[in-house]
Amino acid sequence: MFKSSVIIAAMTAILMVGGNCCAQSCHYEKNVIDALTEVPVRVTQPVTIGKLNNNPLYFKAQSVGIRYRFLKMKYYRYEGFSINEQREVAFRLSTNEEIVIQPRVNPADTVQGAGETISSLIVYPLTADQYEKLKRFPVTSFKYFGSDGAVEMPIKESRQSKIMEILNCID
Repeated sequence: MFKSSVIIAAMTAILMVGGNCCAQSCHYEKNVIDALTEVPVRVTQPVTIGKLNNNPLYFKAQSVGIRYRFLKMKYYRYEGFSINEQREVAFRLSTNEEIVIQPRVNPADTVQGAGETISSLIVYPLTADQYEKLKRFPVTSFKYFGSDGAVEMPIKESRQSKIMEILNCID
């Protein structure tokens, strides 16, 4: 009798987290219901997926209601390093599929300091299909366009699930 109740409790716990055996705790910058629209808005804390120009490359996820999903990329622009902010970026999944996302250009997202641009935040709207794939499969590499053309950056195995984790936090 005791054994079966333990099994039932374990199965219930798994079902409660959507069948995800590896549920993580989510950390948010914002997790509110908008006072005017009454739409839930969630923004995760940033996660690091690797380094660009010897500085961290951050991503955070955002949802506005149930229709709009975004990935926000922040990187540092020291020593003249920059990413072409009008160009797409791509994620290679563990399935070898490439997910290409287009930026929403907003010049106000760039941070200036003492005449030098310090960092940029680029917002990428996600389609429903892109969102579903990115939250289900680990990302093995990241491709961006810099001054020298396309650059594909491998992602360490220990960081390959970071994009999945933050996207699963905004459901």
